[in-house]
Amino acid sequence: MKSMIERNRSGHLRCGFTLIELLVVVSIIALLVAILMPALHLARMQSRITVCGAHLKQVGLAMVMYSDNYNESIPPDNGEMHGYVVYRDDIRINGKLRPHRWAYLYELHYIDQPEMFYCPANRLGWAVFENYNSPTRWGTLPQDFNAGGNEWIRIGYSYWPIKRGAQSGFDKATKYSKLYLDMPYATDLTHGLKNVSHQRRAGRNDETYKASNQYSLNALYPDGHVSSCKEPTVFQDPVWDNFPDYETLHYTLFKLIGRYQ
Repeated sequence: MKSMIERNRSGHLRCGFTLIELLVVVSIIALLVAILMPALHLARMQSRITVCGAHLKQVGLAMVMYSDNYNESIPPDNGEMHGYVVYRDDIRINGKLRPHRWAYLYELHYIDQPEMFYCPANRLGWAVFENYNSPTRWGTLPQDFNAGGNEWIRIGYSYWPIKRGAQSGFDKATKYSKLYLDMPYATDLTHGLKNVSHQRRAGRNDETYKASNQYSLNALYPDGHVSSCKEPTVFQDPVWDNFPDYETLHYTLFKLIGRYQ
């Protein structure tokens, strides 16, 4: 291999890389990138899981404080069927948006930063904090973001408080002390397997999708702890792709997640 320093035709020294040397350097860099990228992706994923878990932990503490101050109650859903909707542009009281669920935690100042209601790894546009914070602050309208032809404000977690001893997700708790102890009452989004916030690989859409991906779901439990579920059985259940209603989806998944906490 020629040296990086050689003499040109006039006898002067010339400094530089030969083509072969440049190709070797590029190959080494490419190899290092190929080795490091999976590790960097896993580190970034773990960082988001940690932040996400901290958000759920903070919400859990707020739920306990709310319950202590309101006769063991949890924030009401007011009959709104979508577990992730906290304001609707078509439901108001005296012209003001009516809160549902975790919106009470915000309006009563148990949670002052509504970013806590969102996982930083959420993939769906309607589950991203920034999409509800412009041009006015979160919890107010108008907003630039429009999902499904409305300006509903949605949280970035699946929240479904199931009553202790319930045999289905239709029997929801209204008291914190009545929550089902062996299953979570809130998790990362469960709106389809491809939309799971924390997954090692994404983009597959064939029959091996479930088996090839590695998923993780943060889950908030009534005793206040947050755990990260990575059990493959949870993510291979057919309820992800075929469920008749949100009640069945949440009951099935929450019970499975609770089994492997």
